Amino acid sequence: MNKKLKIILAVLGGIDTTIYLFTPIILAAIWISIAGLNDWKSFLFYGLGLFSTLFRGIKIGFLKE
Repeated sequence: MNKKLKIILAVLGGIDTTIYLFTPIILAAIWISIAGLNDWKSFLFYGLGLFSTLFRGIKIGFLKE
C-alpha cells in the first residue's frame, strides 16, 4: 500500500471514530433543541447520551491493547 492510501484510510478511520463517539451527544442535543429541558425525561435522555459516549470512549480505549 502506498503512503497516500494509508493517509486516506487513517483520516477516514479517525472520522469514523469521532462520529461513533459523538453520535449519542448529538442525538441528545437535537432532542433538547426540539423538546427543551422541561421535565426529568429530557435530563434522563441527555444523561444516557453522555453515559453512552463515556462507555464508547472506554471501549475504544481498551481496543488499543
